[in-house]
Amino acid sequence: MDINNSTRGLKAIPSTLKALYRTLSPERVIVFWLLISISTILFFSALISFNSRFLTTVPSYGGDITEGIIGTPRFINPVLATSEQDEDLTALVYAGLTKKGELGTNELDMAESVTENENKLHYTVVLKSTARFHNGTNVTVDDIIYTINLIQNPNIKSPHRIEWEGITMEKISATEMVFSLKKPYPLFMDNLTIGILPKNVWKNLNDEQFSLSAYNINAIGSGPYKIKDIKSTSGIPHTFILEAHKSYTLGRPYIDMLTISTYQSERYAIAAFNNGDIDRIHGLSPESITSLGVSPSQIHTSLLPRTFTVFFNANKAPALSEKKVRQALSHAINKEAIVQTVLNNYGKAINAPYPFDEDVASSTYDKDLAITLLKGSKAFKASETIEITLATANTDEMRKVAEMIKTDWEAIGVQTTLAVYEVSDLNQSVIRERNFQALLYGSITETPSDLYAFWHSSQRNYPGLNISNYVSNELDKNLEILRTDSDILKTAAAYDEVRQEFADEVPGIFLFAPSLIYISKDKATTLLPSVSYTNASRFALVHMWHRYSERVWPKTYYKQVIQIVENTIH
Repeated sequence: MDINNSTRGLKAIPSTLKALYRTLSPERVIVFWLLISISTILFFSALISFNSRFLTTVPSYGGDITEGIIGTPRFINPVLATSEQDEDLTALVYAGLTKKGELGTNELDMAESVTENENKLHYTVVLKSTARFHNGTNVTVDDIIYTINLIQNPNIKSPHRIEWEGITMEKISATEMVFSLKKPYPLFMDNLTIGILPKNVWKNLNDEQFSLSAYNINAIGSGPYKIKDIKSTSGIPHTFILEAHKSYTLGRPYIDMLTISTYQSERYAIAAFNNGDIDRIHGLSPESITSLGVSPSQIHTSLLPRTFTVFFNANKAPALSEKKVRQALSHAINKEAIVQTVLNNYGKAINAPYPFDEDVASSTYDKDLAITLLKGSKAFKASETIEITLATANTDEMRKVAEMIKTDWEAIGVQTTLAVYEVSDLNQSVIRERNFQALLYGSITETPSDLYAFWHSSQRNYPGLNISNYVSNELDKNLEILRTDSDILKTAAAYDEVRQEFADEVPGIFLFAPSLIYISKDKATTLLPSVSYTNASRFALVHMWHRYSERVWPKTYYKQVIQIVENTIH
């Protein structure tokens, strides 16, 4: 083959095409370019469509969130936090060795590993080397031991003291330690969610100074957000400006800035939300939500483990010692109506002691059956009249629920008197002294093992929480299994028996569990856990919230690299 001739032939092709193009009529030129344009568009559309099949959406950094809460925090301190406001800010500022994840299970946070030994009495914890406090210092075992010692100190009066009684600690190194228990405790991993204080900040304070320290507000932790600024009026803080903690162990949060504004009443919080001063609001009563004019997609809910129950005290009302009377009172209450009317359906009617049970009928409402049971009871036959006083707290929600119960009970012939107390009086005069016939009261049941505190016979006397004074050897045995045994099949069987005993004996009436209600009108993606243990649980996944996102090739996306770049830029 003549290579030179071939080369000359190839070079002649463009000239030939040009000559051919010049021979086209104007109409054909238009058609030619139209076809070229359509072909180009189709080609790039196909390329984009093909490319999109392999792209994935990922969060990107940036943006801010403004939220309003009702009430002012006093202790942004995991050792002292008691109010919902305290817990909200503490959840954002502090981190523990473990944390509650999306499904309510324990996940590692600052801990690299937690190893349980064979006899379930020793837990070896290894810290992540990347754990940092907001002031830049490393989190060490000394900080953990210091924090737990404070909790165990009776002079500090930590609400978590009972959870840590009898637990000892041994330092192995700056990043490794061992917790030792006197007896197995299946829920010990829950203890490790407690936030850790920086020892170097607090160590010079004595017991009396601890609760008075300015660091209870100007808090320094190792959580997803750190306090950048606090705005106050007359010495009372009202706005907390938080920024993302770049060194948070689970990754820098995507939202750069989170502002928490406090309001002294629901009315002011709603006004701020409607005026656009805040984009999110928490802590509203269910009936107030309709006044916000938000769409259902802007209302985020998650069931809380707060079980509202009518506790019976047969020592103060002899008629309540008869099972038929208790059963009649239970069947008489329309729980679904309470949830619809008082909670605006932001909650769940329950018929078991643990609100997350899925296989239990929510209600046993049967007015006719209640009347039959009551008339067949010895107490009714003896006097044909049964009178009960129902005590509860002086809050709007509890008063409304109590009024509905009163109506239901009187509809079957039980004369009901309401005794409404201020919360402090209810705790001191009624609950502490067990001075009630029936009590409408709420309790927190995060797991079935928590039932021990409210129903085991050993907890009948103050400060025990078995306020109904209910005694059952069989129940005690099963509650002990739930509290101490880690065998899943054994604990499941024990809980089934507990549930059955409550259904048969009715020592109390389980009414409903409310939902966490979180309302937002911004565009940020908000991930809430499917199971929330407290209202502060809405922040369990806060480091994953994001306002912006982008489409990337999965194999070229490295979050750690992007995080380093973001931390360098900002």
